[in-house]
Amino acid sequence: MANTRTKAQPPPTVYISESDFDALDRLVGDLPGSGPAGLLQAEMDRAEVLPEAEMPKGVVGLHRWVHFRDGQGNDVRRVQLVLPRDADIDAGRISVLSYVGAGLLGLTEGETIEWPSPSGGSRPLTIIMVEDRDPIAELAH
Repeated sequence: MANTRTKAQPPPTVYISESDFDALDRLVGDLPGSGPAGLLQAEMDRAEVLPEAEMPKGVVGLHRWVHFRDGQGNDVRRVQLVLPRDADIDAGRISVLSYVGAGLLGLTEGETIEWPSPSGGSRPLTIIMVEDRDPIAELAH
């Protein structure tokens, strides 16, 4: 008799640039290891940390605009992933220390991750598109 149980898919690979990793490591260093900070730390622990020049195309990083689907619906959201001090939900800038922000970090276009929600459930986050970096805007950070 065949085993009909399905095995959970392993989470997709997370890529983080060395500069983003350094900024995030300083950010989560003294925070409690629970909630979004704990989730972010877990993603950093399993990430492939690469020099900027070796980062694959289409990876969600700090200060990048990303189009993604949150949940099973067809609605696509566009947000910029930022440090907490730069977060402004009305302007579309979400903190990497939010549930969604921690889940998006390091994913590549086309990937989906099953991610915890603040209510205790989970939902899929799917990366649709990551916009090219804007070097002039990044100089401001």
